[in-house]
Amino acid sequence: MQKRYLPIFTLTITLFITAAIGYLFSPTPDTPPVRILLDNKGGKVIFAHQSHATIEGNNCRACHHTSGNEQTPPQCSTCHVAKFNAAFTTNHQKEIDKQFCTSCHHPAGSADKFSHEKHVEDYAEQDCQSCHHDAEIEPEPQACSDCHDKQATGPTPSLRDATHARCADCHDDMYQEGLKGCRNCHSRQQPQGQALAPTACSTCHTLPANELIPTKTNAFHGQCIGCHEQQEAGPFGDDACYKCHMK
Repeated sequence: MQKRYLPIFTLTITLFITAAIGYLFSPTPDTPPVRILLDNKGGKVIFAHQSHATIEGNNCRACHHTSGNEQTPPQCSTCHVAKFNAAFTTNHQKEIDKQFCTSCHHPAGSADKFSHEKHVEDYAEQDCQSCHHDAEIEPEPQACSDCHDKQATGPTPSLRDATHARCADCHDDMYQEGLKGCRNCHSRQQPQGQALAPTACSTCHTLPANELIPTKTNAFHGQCIGCHEQQEAGPFGDDACYKCHMK
C-alpha cells in the first residue's frame, strides 16, 4: 500500500470502529433525548428537550403528566397521537408500558369538592326542590343515590346523568369550561396498590376519548405555550409561531 493512502485508510478504519461501537453500545432508549425533531405541516420543530429538563430540575412530571414518579416517562406522541381511530385503540395496548395505564385509566373520581352544606347556606332563599324532586316523587329530600344507581334502570337515569342534569340548571358556566369545569366538584383519585384493570373512558366521562385526550398538536401547544405564558418568556402568542416552527 502506498504511504499516501495510509492516512485515508487509518481514518476510514477509525470511523468504522467508532460507528460500530456507537451502534453496539448506544445509549438505552430510557436515556432522555437531547433534542426531539417534530415533523408537522406547520413546519419542523427542533425541541431542546435536555435544556428544558435542566430548567425543570429533571422533574419529568413538570411536563409528562404520568401518575408515577418515573424518570423515563413515555414520549408524548405515544398517548397524544395525530388522530384517534380504531388503529390507535388497538395498538396502544401493545405499545404503551402497562405501568402507565393508570395515567389515563385511573380510579373513578370523587365528588368531594361538592358541599351540600354550602349550597344550603348560599341558596337559603330557595327551597330544597331547586335541586331535589318535588313531593310527588320524594315527600322528603333524599340522597340522589337512594334512587339513582351507577347504571340507568328503565326510565330512571344513572346517578351521573341525573346529578349532572340537575347541576347544569344552575352551573352551565362550569359545563362550558369542558373538562376544566369538572374540577369544581370532582377530584381525580390516584391508584393505590396494584394496577387496576383498565376501564372504558365512557364509564365515567360523557365526552368521547378523542375529546378527553388532546391530539399531539393540541397537547404540545397547550403544554408548551401554557408554560411560556405563565413564565412570560420564550415563544408564545399568535405571532410567535416562527420561533419554534421552521419552514
